[in-house]
This record gives sequence, C-alpha cells and structure tokens, in this order.
Amino acid sequence: MKIKKGSRVSFHYELRDEEGNVIDSTFDAEPVIYIQGEGEIIPGLEEFLEGEEPGFEAKLTLPPEKAYGPVNDDLIVFAGPDNFDDNVQIEVGSAVETEDPDGEIVTFRIISIEEDKVYLDGNHPLAGKTLNYRVEVLEVH
Repeated sequence: MKIKKGSRVSFHYELRDEEGNVIDSTFDAEPVIYIQGEGEIIPGLEEFLEGEEPGFEAKLTLPPEKAYGPVNDDLIVFAGPDNFDDNVQIEVGSAVETEDPDGEIVTFRIISIEEDKVYLDGNHPLAGKTLNYRVEVLEVH
C-alpha cells in the first residue's frame, strides 16, 4: 500500500545536522507513527514520503523552509531578571515556558544574559538549519 492522505505510516529516521552530527534517531527505539496529510511531521518529510511503500529507504536533505522554517527574529526577545519566577534557573540554554495572549504555552530558550537583560529565543531549536535525514518506511495502513 502506498502512502497517501489519511494513511497511517510507521517509519524510522535518523536526523543529522549540516556537519554530520546525529541529532536524533529512532532506529534503536520505537518508530514514528503519523497520519499522512495531517501536518504531524515536518512538511518536507511528509511531501517526500507521499506515494512510497513499506520497505522504502532513502536519504534526503531539507532546507529550513521545508523543515522548521527560517529563524524568525520577532521570536527573539528580552526580559529583565525580575520577570522570572523564583523557581526558574536563569542560565544560557535553560527553557522557559510562558503563555501567549491566546493562553497557549510557548517555550523560549535563554540564549544570552547581559547585565539586566535576559535574551530569549522562541524559535524551534532547528529553525534556520538544513537537515539531513535517513528514513525507512516500515508500515502503511
């Protein structure tokens, strides 16, 4: 059976950055299961898998526009240290959650701290990056 809109797909992947470092892999874990056409995986990967069958194996390179998008400078903001709850660790690399105006939880990463400003990045950690995948389709229903 070929992958088409509405198919339930099970697949393994290995994700590497531009330098060839492994970022994530499911080959030694549970496979990813998603519904084709529902936007549950990144657009470029979903497009690439359309029409393929169990047993399909391939490598692909996705530019940011087909993966997690370009870096959005509007999602890089700053706040004063007094804007954080006492239980929040204010250090570079820490994640901070807050609510947007619609009540949705938004996660920011602390990217730098300068005197009285804490700079936060709300972009996905892989935004702006070219990603290299190796995929193997296991099942299609």
